[in-house]
This record gives sequence, C-alpha cells and structure tokens, in this order.
Amino acid sequence: MKDQREDWLTWGPHLLAEAESFGEDIIAWRREFHQFPELAYEENVTASRVVQVLSSIEGIRVIQGFGVPTAVVGVLGENLPGGATMLRADMDALALEEETGLSFSSCIPGIMHACGHDAHMASLLGAAELLASRVDLLRHPVVFVFQPAEEGKGGARALTEAGIIGKFGIERVLGLHFWPKLPYGTLFTRPGPITALSDRFHVEIQGAACHAASPHMGVDPIAVAAHVLLALQHLTSREVDPLDSVVISVGQIEAGDAYNVIPERAHLWGTLRTFDPALRDRMQKRLEGAIVDVCRAFLSTAGVEYVRNYPPVSNDVELTSQVLELSRHFFGVEETHVLDRPLLAGEDFSFYSLECPSNFMLLGTGAEYGLHHPKYDVPEELLHLASAWQAFLALTL
Repeated sequence: MKDQREDWLTWGPHLLAEAESFGEDIIAWRREFHQFPELAYEENVTASRVVQVLSSIEGIRVIQGFGVPTAVVGVLGENLPGGATMLRADMDALALEEETGLSFSSCIPGIMHACGHDAHMASLLGAAELLASRVDLLRHPVVFVFQPAEEGKGGARALTEAGIIGKFGIERVLGLHFWPKLPYGTLFTRPGPITALSDRFHVEIQGAACHAASPHMGVDPIAVAAHVLLALQHLTSREVDPLDSVVISVGQIEAGDAYNVIPERAHLWGTLRTFDPALRDRMQKRLEGAIVDVCRAFLSTAGVEYVRNYPPVSNDVELTSQVLELSRHFFGVEETHVLDRPLLAGEDFSFYSLECPSNFMLLGTGAEYGLHHPKYDVPEELLHLASAWQAFLALTL
C-alpha cells in the first residue's frame, strides 16, 4: 500500500479523467434532483434516489434516517484504522419559483434548487463512485452525509445532536459549496471564520381592520410595517460602527386579502447576520425594542419571535492549511485562493465545526446570478471536477 500511495501527486489527473468518463451519470443525477426539489425535512423522493445510487456502489454501507427521517449516510472502508473523513452534501431546496428556462426545470410549483444543493448531491455521489474503486488506497474510513434541511431549519444541528460525529468515528469534516461571482473553477477557503452567525425573526403587527376608503376608522398594520422596516435599517446605519459588519434584512411580508380592505394583521420575516456575538446580543435587544416602540407609537401592538439560528462556520486552522496545500496540487497555485474576509452568508455546517476539525470550501462558478435567485444555475461541466476534488481530499488527508 505504501508503494501505491507514493505517487499520490498523480491521483488528481486520474480522478478527473475517471470522473469525466461517467460525467453523464453525474449530470443525470443532478438533473433528477433539480426537477424534483423538496423543502427542508420533506426530502423523501430525493433521499430515496440517493439511497438507490449509493446502494448500487459496491462496498458502501447505506444508513437511512440517521437522526432525521430523510438523512442518508454512506460508509466506505469502515474497517480501516483511524478516524473517518466526512464529506457532506445538503439536500433541501428553496420556496422559490424557478425562472431559469432549463429543460429540466423544477416540476414542483414554487420550489427550486436555487442554492446548488442538487449539484452538491450529484458531485458527492460521483466522489463515492471514485472512492469505492480505490478503497485499497484509503487510509481512513469515508462517511458520505446527505443532510436535510440546511436552508434555515438546522439539519446539521439535528444530526450532531443525534451523535453523528461519535457514531461514525469522524475526525474531520469537509463541505464544498458551488459559489457564483467567484472565478470559474477556482477554489476558495480560509482559516477561522468563513460565514457569519445567522438568526431569523418573525414580527406580527396587530392593527384594526377597516374599509380602505375609511382608514381613520382602523389601524393600518401595513403602514406600520413600513415604519418598522425603516426603523430596522436605521439601527444598522446609525447605531453600528460602519467598520463593523451587521445586516438586518426583511425578506418576506404578508398582509391582507383584498385591495380595498385594510387588514387586521401584517407579518414580516427577516434575518440578522454578523460575526460578533456581542454585537448580535445588542442588536437583538434593539431590534425587539424598536419594533415594539414603533408599533406602539402608531397605536398597534407587535409580537416578535427572535430565533438564534446558526453560529458562524469556523474552519480549523491546521486542516485548512492542508486543504489549501492539496488544492495547489489539484487545481494549481493560481486557482487556489484564501478568501480575504468571511461571508455574511449563514451555513448550518457550523454545527459540525463546533464538534470536529472542519473545512468549508467554495468552488467558483463565475455565474451571473447569485444564490437564492430564481435564475440561479450551476455549470454542469464543473460537477465532475467537484467529484474528483472531494475524492482527492478523502484519499490524501
């Protein structure tokens, strides 16, 4: 085995060539996932297809429903010594109407894979294929985790609480995310924090319904909601040091059923992102207080539900150094980059990084449209590259 491993520098091109040889399969898996997207904790069809593919790969033991009914875990080389390497792909889609015009667009109205999870799953299945044919080269077991509910519902939290790290003897966790706006085919990561803590909130404004022609006879919760929105933006622009990073965004507003009726209630849903837990504490307190005070000023009442959702993802320094060095061999020096600063995006991969040395990576797609956009798409010619890279990491770390 030692002799076999001495030429590890040549593995990258061989893995790429083999992944490309069955690239049509990887693309087909991705398109299946894309056509039939499912929301968090509802990934039943998706999980069934993942199980079907994993079960067809010789040497992989498949576990269904670990911690969460729709979770799928595959284990390769479980009798090998040492701690396991975990490779993770997220499974859930977004409540979004697709506008890509792709021939394999979502068949489910109002739901689409707008964050690339379809591509993550397909490329990880490709990595499983590659590694299963090289099990004699593995030094450690490999655990393939297909995780439900990344989009705000904390699937990773559920799996860590169920004991996935200890159950499978995991010593390192790797996560790869396709990322638009970064140069095509380039690898980005960084030691330490790479994503922000991500919280969510829901506001219910209670007004008094009346006819739209007689607004003085009621209390308009829609107008009050407008003042709440302005107050929240005032918090970030006038109460936070401009050199600190904090974002408060409202992404959903719901009120009323008719154009000529002022409704009784309005609802707002939003998120707060920052890197500083102390700043989050202060902003949560100010957000909750400002909303209540604004509503009171306009003769309405407010209920605020604030949920501390995801902590920051923090990449292990030593593991990240290894990943960067391996990336220079695999992608090339010019295609390997240390991210200048962390992202304000949220990721429940953070729950793995709290328990185990972890590394979260970004593979640039150069795409025009950003994540969570109704026209977002992943270049399919990058899928085999992602498969080969993940297999390379599992073989060499």
